[in-house]
Amino acid sequence: MKRKAAAIVISMAMLAGMSASVFAADVEKHLTAGATTGFFGAESLDPGYNWDGWIMSIYGISENLFRLNNNFEAEPWLCESYENTDELTWVLHLRDDVLFSNGNKMTADAVKKCFERTAAQNARLLETVYIDSMEADGQTLTIKTTKPEPTLLNDLCDPLMAVYDSESEIDPELGASCTGPFVATAFEAMAEVQMKKNENYWGGEPKLDTVDLKIVDDQDALNMALQNGEIDLVAQLPAAGTSLFENDDNFVMDSVTSTRTSFLMYNLNTPALQDVNVRNALSMAIDREGFAEVVFNGFAEPSYGVFSPALAYGGTDGLDLAVTKFDPEGAAALLAEAGYEDTDGDGIVDKDGENLSLTFVTYSYNTEFLQFADMFQAQLAEIGVDLQIQTYDVLDSTMEAGEFDIAGLNYAMAPTGNEGYFANMVFVPGASNNYNGYDNAKVTENVEKLSTTYGKEDRVALMREMNQEIMNDGAYAFFANQKLICVYNKKVTGFEINPTEYYLITNTIDITE
Repeated sequence: MKRKAAAIVISMAMLAGMSASVFAADVEKHLTAGATTGFFGAESLDPGYNWDGWIMSIYGISENLFRLNNNFEAEPWLCESYENTDELTWVLHLRDDVLFSNGNKMTADAVKKCFERTAAQNARLLETVYIDSMEADGQTLTIKTTKPEPTLLNDLCDPLMAVYDSESEIDPELGASCTGPFVATAFEAMAEVQMKKNENYWGGEPKLDTVDLKIVDDQDALNMALQNGEIDLVAQLPAAGTSLFENDDNFVMDSVTSTRTSFLMYNLNTPALQDVNVRNALSMAIDREGFAEVVFNGFAEPSYGVFSPALAYGGTDGLDLAVTKFDPEGAAALLAEAGYEDTDGDGIVDKDGENLSLTFVTYSYNTEFLQFADMFQAQLAEIGVDLQIQTYDVLDSTMEAGEFDIAGLNYAMAPTGNEGYFANMVFVPGASNNYNGYDNAKVTENVEKLSTTYGKEDRVALMREMNQEIMNDGAYAFFANQKLICVYNKKVTGFEINPTEYYLITNTIDITE
């Protein structure tokens, strides 16, 4: 009798173990991540619209023909191999095993039509890749450029060049069918995207079943949500929040030096800002060291040049600089030299009866920039300049309309490894992000030369010449080179932070209980 009872107990235990095992296998693996509008906020899930392709590469929805490694080198991704048959012709052999998330096959013709659609609706594409013609034959795409393009492979890594099925209808909510490891199931612009794993993913089954990405501009709320387990990962953690997690064994904090820089753009159509002395005075009133130390908690470096010193052509070595330190007295002297003085005793300097009052616009969701705005406003008040701060969730329309005097901006300056990326977008007259009317013939000439120059040393020399011209003009004030910081629960595995800032959500991310 005892032997029979023991057998029953063992059988029940085995059944319980089996059911627990089956149950464990059926448990859905889910990750919730959060970030502010600047990192997660997309207006749509159309890779060709505005900057949404950038965000979709972070989401893990869209992919490119080539992908950047941690050294900003382009490596084949959806493209299997390539040949540069002459200085204007690139022959790309695409993978034969890639499906879009809707099940349609990725062919050379599909990629060609995708690029054509993006070019028709986004001016940045033809600033990025100088395409003359494309020819598709099975899985072979031949691109002819209008001029030699030594950085074409890097340029094809730009998320704007994402590959998607442009021949199928693009859903107004769920967007385009792409090739990434995840596909959207619900989307609310600038608020939230819910995703599930792409069952057709070519690169290996994603570890996660579902992902929820939340856009929250209250950073304190984001940090608290991570601490209490409501979310698993915070992307682009402000440096001020690092102290909350750096000594907590329940969390992992990763950071990497990116090419992202914080800078001011002066509107050269504003009468007062057409005087280089006024522009340099404003730049002298920026406490770069204090900002990096107090606001960034050591996760940024003060900048007086154009590009980060981490880049071969960055830093200030060999440059002649008008602004080399925080110098309120020097700034006041420059304003006086420009003819400004406080004639009516109201604390604001004036010229020809006009107070020097300027409108400063920046992102409403960027914690560091909001702190910078307050610091800058106080610093300018000390030298008699009135600064009116306006914040926006989306700056594009304000910038395009020229409705600003000073804009506080934050860009990745060389995310694709192409030295001319930022210059083509910002410094050239008529460029998509040249909002301030900047026009320097030497800079434009160097940008043109850069686009056809292959030698690395020659490209660096052109960039250094251009940097000097930009510093001479004082149309911008670059003040902080920062790091990308992510923090996540230790249950999260397989996560790797990339200096490009792309590829955040991948098929390797996993979560354990």
